[in-house]
Amino acid sequence: MQVPQLLLDTLEDQCDDYFKRFVWYLTTCNDLLDGCSPIRKARLQNPSREDAVTEMINSYGEESAVKVTAVILRKIGNNNSAANLEKSYAATPSTSSSVAAPPVAAPPVAAPPVAAISAQNGSVIIAPSVTGGTSGAWNITINK
Repeated sequence: MQVPQLLLDTLEDQCDDYFKRFVWYLTTCNDLLDGCSPIRKARLQNPSREDAVTEMINSYGEESAVKVTAVILRKIGNNNSAANLEKSYAATPSTSSSVAAPPVAAPPVAAPPVAAISAQNGSVIIAPSVTGGTSGAWNITINK
């Protein structure tokens, strides 16, 4: 199940009084989750449950929206719904928190191409040494 649908189903299971308290916490509490500020009251005036889900996902992202929802559900005394939400979210295959992806190794750094400069008839070439980014077009001016 997708996260927006999971959140919507959870909020639809709440009676109107619980939902009203849920929105109050969503718009007033600063200590819900680190990095998650309250949603502005103007964005959630007389909201539908769909509006609340949309605002949470837009404000916090999917994973944090689930976490914030669970925290608020516990604050309003609905521990069962919070536990069910977390369990369902963990079982959702599209979530990154249910299975941690192995760290991706950086691709190996290719050796820089070797530049060849040749001199004819015993001439000497004095050229600068180039380090760092050597790709792309180069303009070289040679003065006699």
